[in-house]
Amino acid sequence: MGEKSKRMGNPEDLEHLAKLLDGRGKLQDKLDEAFTRASHLGVRDKLSSLKPLQTWTRETSTDLRRRGAILRAENGDPLAAALYAGFKPEDLKGKQLPPDIMLIANASVANDGKFDSEWLKRQPGETYQDWIERVQSDAVAKVSGDKNLGEVVGDYIDITAMASTVPGAFKMAAAGTMGLIKRFRKGEFLKAPGTTLAQILKGKPPSYIPASVARLGASIGARTPSAVLNVLTGKDSYAVLAGKRWAWEANLIKVGKNAGALNRAAGASKLSAFTSGAGTALRTGGWWRVAGIGGSVVATGIGAFDVYQEGNPVEAFKRDKAGYVSKVSGVAFNASLTAAMIAPNPITIGAAAVTGLVYGVSSIVDNWDKVKQFPGKVADAGAWAGKKVAEGAGKLADGAKKLGSALNPFD
Repeated sequence: MGEKSKRMGNPEDLEHLAKLLDGRGKLQDKLDEAFTRASHLGVRDKLSSLKPLQTWTRETSTDLRRRGAILRAENGDPLAAALYAGFKPEDLKGKQLPPDIMLIANASVANDGKFDSEWLKRQPGETYQDWIERVQSDAVAKVSGDKNLGEVVGDYIDITAMASTVPGAFKMAAAGTMGLIKRFRKGEFLKAPGTTLAQILKGKPPSYIPASVARLGASIGARTPSAVLNVLTGKDSYAVLAGKRWAWEANLIKVGKNAGALNRAAGASKLSAFTSGAGTALRTGGWWRVAGIGGSVVATGIGAFDVYQEGNPVEAFKRDKAGYVSKVSGVAFNASLTAAMIAPNPITIGAAAVTGLVYGVSSIVDNWDKVKQFPGKVADAGAWAGKKVAEGAGKLADGAKKLGSALNPFD
């Protein structure tokens, strides 16, 4: 047979066997529970002969999943590399590898035994997002043969992510603190985060907005049909249900609750009252604010899952103090920001301001070495690229000379 035959096997069967070993409530959980109970009873030493079985269970389940991942990679499954790395199928629902990296990673897995695939394996405490970022830089290093170039890609991803989130965290910290000061000194109502544009368009911009921008925004808002403006920015007339004048000041939960109560008083059913209350809350929030709430909820969930994947908090903190604090504070910031957007009050705004400051500072500390070293790494990468271009030009010139010599009948 001239063509390489594919390995026979069903990856789902291998993954099912692995799940019987380390799935929730399966062998590994039962072993852990048995050892825990034995410790409480003071007879843990009686189970010493079973201790190797714990290690065997973990290693065997991981090996089964990796074997299944190799079969998946041969069949073109885009998640094969992540499964090979050590993630479980349930960890990967709704997730995908970047297509360019997927090709390199899956090729490495499909040729397991011929090419080095150790670089793909998940490191202790590494979350799916961490793994994605590391694999992208490692793949560049593998393809180029230059470790520094891979580090440049990885550092660029981290620095770009920091630059896209940290300013927003610091802005929330500053705006939230300013709002609280005005609230307690002047009695002003607090405004929900993410409603700055709505305030500008309705001629009530925050004090830090330049006058020229405020005038232009108010002019655009005045020319926008009120129905469209209300859909985007929220309907102010409903804010009265929460005792406020403007939609961006209103507690959406209170608006919905009071609207539902009014409907119940008018004889509506519980379901009808709930639906009416929810709809009124959404119309009060407006599309921009509601979309911001949805995005913040998603960010909180993703961040919380990443922290969960880190494992034991004490061990995770020991592995990477600044990085772990950054992740945990990021989850806290997004959660408090969500609460502040739904119900702006001193507690939610204060929590968002404090967690935003902690998240911003810890993110900078976590990435500071990368920021300092990045220019030098980029310069080295440029030198490497220049060298490769020069080598390519030299080979091209040599090839041209050989071709010319071959075509010259007098040579």
